Amino acid sequence: MDYKIDLKEPIPEMIERLKREHVSLSRKLNEIEATARMDPRMALEMLETESPQILKHAVEEEARIMRVIMEKAKLDSAESVRIMQEHRWVSEFLERGLPKLKVASQEQSRSEMDKFIRDIREHFAEEEEMVFPLALKALE
Repeated sequence: MDYKIDLKEPIPEMIERLKREHVSLSRKLNEIEATARMDPRMALEMLETESPQILKHAVEEEARIMRVIMEKAKLDSAESVRIMQEHRWVSEFLERGLPKLKVASQEQSRSEMDKFIRDIREHFAEEEEMVFPLALKALE
């Protein structure tokens, strides 16, 4: 994984961009979810296409947002740390789980993708409700 991160982008602007990315990724996940009902193999390909963007997004959150929280709000960081640790299962699923689903049954593929999409939507919500506001508060 080689992702270039703009270390000069102001954190408030970055957070707004990350929120927009959540919206964009959620739309794409909706399309993948709908496709999975009819053609799980095509949905796998679509998710695989989105994987680099999802992983880059996670790396940016960890590299920039968590740095601010750990430097300026460490005492309040436990929930944010837990949420950022969820990036591990995101990465694991995208890098190791997707290839396995290509040889799994269509029902298993559909089920695993549905679970991933549900979980990542919840993850986005937690970031927006807890992590991003803490980072902004830490900058005050």
